Amino acid sequence: MNIFKITVFAIFLLNAFALSAQEHSLKIIPEPLQVQVNNGSFTLKKENVIYLDTNFLEAQPEVKQLQQLIVNKAKIDLPIVNRDSNKKVGIHVFRDPKIKNKEGYVLDIDARGIHLSAAHRTGLFYGIQTLAQIFPVPIENIPLEKLPFLSITDSPRFPYRSLMLDPARHFLPIEDIKKYIDVMAAYKYNHLHLHLTDDQGWRIEIKEYPLLTEIGSKRKETDGDGQPHSGFYTQEELEDLVAYARTKHVEIIPEIDMPGHGLSILAAYPNLACFPRKFEVSTVPGVSKELLCAGKKEVYEFYEHIISEVASIFPNTKMHIGGDEAPLDQWEKCPNCQKTMQENSLEKEEELMAYFFDRINNILINYDKEPLLWYESNVENYPKNSTVILWRYEEPDVKLREIQSRGLKMINSYGGNVYFDYPQWEGDIPKTNWMNIISLEKTYAFDPVRGLPEEENNFIIGVEGCVWGEYVPNIDRAFYMTYPRALALAEAGWSTDKNRSWENFQKKLDKHFIRFINEGINFRPPNELSKK
Repeated sequence: MNIFKITVFAIFLLNAFALSAQEHSLKIIPEPLQVQVNNGSFTLKKENVIYLDTNFLEAQPEVKQLQQLIVNKAKIDLPIVNRDSNKKVGIHVFRDPKIKNKEGYVLDIDARGIHLSAAHRTGLFYGIQTLAQIFPVPIENIPLEKLPFLSITDSPRFPYRSLMLDPARHFLPIEDIKKYIDVMAAYKYNHLHLHLTDDQGWRIEIKEYPLLTEIGSKRKETDGDGQPHSGFYTQEELEDLVAYARTKHVEIIPEIDMPGHGLSILAAYPNLACFPRKFEVSTVPGVSKELLCAGKKEVYEFYEHIISEVASIFPNTKMHIGGDEAPLDQWEKCPNCQKTMQENSLEKEEELMAYFFDRINNILINYDKEPLLWYESNVENYPKNSTVILWRYEEPDVKLREIQSRGLKMINSYGGNVYFDYPQWEGDIPKTNWMNIISLEKTYAFDPVRGLPEEENNFIIGVEGCVWGEYVPNIDRAFYMTYPRALALAEAGWSTDKNRSWENFQKKLDKHFIRFINEGINFRPPNELSKK
């Protein structure tokens, strides 16, 4: 971000939010479960020590992050000592097995210092993220090492809190994705969904099928711009990314889209189509009618090799296999598909889609994976171990009840609230008059359970905000489209309904925008809020 932009943003923040130099507000996003601010403050000093409970030595990586946080925020480098020392003034990190949620933590600041407890390393990590937000920012005119007395008890509402990036449409370098992970982890997102393949590009090295990257990762232009586009990740690069994400307690979910959105596959291996011919990697957005053939054994052999190699890179339990926007026109005409239907007593192509997913699921099971899919009502059945993502605009409440009745787990990514590739204001994105505007306020109004009472919504395991890449050419644009809307979604995924308040949320934004400016993170100032 250039100096001019930073200056403009800083002026906007000071004028629109009028942060008082005397005010000290915690302004934590997402809002914790319980917060109590007490009278008084603790001042960090260079003679303080970070004490790590000897029963929590596996948390040394997180404690080193805490040490670096204090260096960054208070400009003090404190030593780490491995021993319980609750009676001494300093920073105390200890295990508390009474904290039942692995992502939960307790943070207390009093005259004896900072006390941070968790039952698991992940909870400790999130406690550190909260502490990072408590440190003052420069324009508050408060000493950087001064922290208010407080008590916070916190744990998440949903176990699955995700953002999605789409390097299939526009390739994003690994270092840029790491920067994206840094920011999302600071707001307690724990999954990054990478959409690695689509009609417009194949982005992951598969050693069994080298043409996927030699041919499928390249397209001659993008929507008429005349500029060639290419790029893919080696397996070693992705292994490094997975390891990096783990240090931020983020799990990466790879998506290999099937049986549709596969022109980048067919351009490389046209024999996998129902009707082989010369295919090209798509240069325009939209949905192709070309599916991989559900009646050819070569297709299932192809996907077994793919899943084998992808599973070796991503050790998590879930793999996204797409499943959306797959027109059945070709399957209706294909002799191989029709023969497969006849042999398996299938009466319609929607049943063939269910058959296809069952076969893919059996492969996934062999590699200790569960399928994650975009939910489509016309799929006759999904494997019972599936987790589906609600995403379509049409009849979201009806679809939610369908998913519930099928006994499936669900992640809510409803396009009307949390599709972050959609414009934030009129004219935000050229050529997309068909897209609805999703403002910050609209995202904050998102209800992940859509009004279902607690006893009926246990099948909903979390939320996901999607940044589809057709109009997101680089990471700066990805950040601009993500923030501040992802701050609003962070509260929907972490905070309870009773702790969520649009009025309070608006008051917290200034401090986070200042952080974005200081760290060179692009975002969209919500100018409309200052006009109300």
